[in-house]
Amino acid sequence: MSFWNARTISGKLRRINLLMSGTALVLAYVSFLAYDLYTLRRDLITSITAEAGILGTNCATALIFDDQQAARATLSALHNAPEIRWAAVVNPGGDIFARYVRDASNPLEISDKLAPDRRLGYWRRGRDILLAKRIEFHGKSLGVVYLDAETTDLAHSAMEFGLISAGILLLCYLIALLATSAIRRLLTEPLSGLAGTAQAVTREKDYSVRAKTPRSGDELAVLVQSFNEMLEQIQQRDRALEQSRSELEQRVHERTAELIEANKELEAFNYSVAHDLRGPLQQINNVSYLLAQPDSQAMSDPGTRALIHKLSDGSKRMSALIDDLLNLSRASSTPLRRAPIDLGNMAEGILDALKTEDPHRQVEVKVTRGARAIADEGLIHLVLENLLRNAWKYTSKSDAARIEFGYTEEAVGPVFFVRDNGAGFNPRYADRLFKPFQRLHSQNEFPGTGVGLATASRIIARHGGKIWAKSKTDGGAEFFFTLPYEAGA
Repeated sequence: MSFWNARTISGKLRRINLLMSGTALVLAYVSFLAYDLYTLRRDLITSITAEAGILGTNCATALIFDDQQAARATLSALHNAPEIRWAAVVNPGGDIFARYVRDASNPLEISDKLAPDRRLGYWRRGRDILLAKRIEFHGKSLGVVYLDAETTDLAHSAMEFGLISAGILLLCYLIALLATSAIRRLLTEPLSGLAGTAQAVTREKDYSVRAKTPRSGDELAVLVQSFNEMLEQIQQRDRALEQSRSELEQRVHERTAELIEANKELEAFNYSVAHDLRGPLQQINNVSYLLAQPDSQAMSDPGTRALIHKLSDGSKRMSALIDDLLNLSRASSTPLRRAPIDLGNMAEGILDALKTEDPHRQVEVKVTRGARAIADEGLIHLVLENLLRNAWKYTSKSDAARIEFGYTEEAVGPVFFVRDNGAGFNPRYADRLFKPFQRLHSQNEFPGTGVGLATASRIIARHGGKIWAKSKTDGGAEFFFTLPYEAGA
């Protein structure tokens, strides 16, 4: 497996070329060498077959006339054939009629004999070849000539051919490697450049780089060109997105500045209007107070007395509205000064103040101790006061009024709540509770300005928390809020 595990395509192609070229050349070398051995052996057999035929023809007369000396003289001509180790002429009875031995140390041994029905045969004897050819005259067998030829020269010739072939094949292998290296460069260089460009784009997010396009018009050139076109399109889109983002940021900045300025102007107008109304309203309150005195002549007339009461109620409602508007403005503009606060003590103080304002009310109050948070004390006091005043107000018609403040530990942190058993509200309209001037009860039923819960929602949002409510008509109400805190916030 390690042979194939190259990191690059070029490395894999190089190894494939080495394997394929080497395998093909080795197979060709083995095939050529085997064919050469086969050819040399066949030529040797053909040569000694012809020589055996000549010897048999020359020895036919000697066999007919039983002239062994003539047969030996004929066989002695084999000294000019160095590949023949020995030769023998055998008569029809199977006895050796004449023999020739090139080296006396090599014994003459006929281990394989030609069958009576065969005219020619040969056998391998180690490195030698034993050939037998029948001697015939007018269709009659006169005997058999045996030749034993060595293959040493054959092996030398095969070795010489093998060495020459090996050299030629090695040269071909080198040429094939050079050719495949050139072809590999043509294939892998565009791919390597393409991979390098892709890595540069991935690492540096720079879409301005381009891969080098090959001069050829093949599929690789089309691939590289398409990749470069894709980078160009991405770069153009990136430029367009950057321009759009810059324009959007500029417009957001301008709109934010305009909104901040408008908000400041609105808060200033709100504060100015509320503050400027206080003076005339105080004068109206003073006049109505004087007119409402028992010794005032205006109180003697019933119609006038009713008008004076309406004037006094209207000025009180307007004064409450001014206070709420100022609190709403304060909730948005006052800087947050976070500090540890005890919400339980704060709730008890607000409820005590409500009892002092309306001492005739009988209300069951429950405050859970230990409710603590890190927040702006003044703003959170406004939140609790609005929630507890609402609970106090909406339980005014309950026979056994009950108000509770407490908290529960949740995964997100403590969740504070104010719960009552008052009039409640229709849960279908719960989303309108925290919007300014949105009221779910009529002014005659429960008077109010519709600003308190909006102020509470704005203060909680500035602290990074949430506020929500649950209720059902005539089933009481529950208001929940959170006050998350992170160091440095």
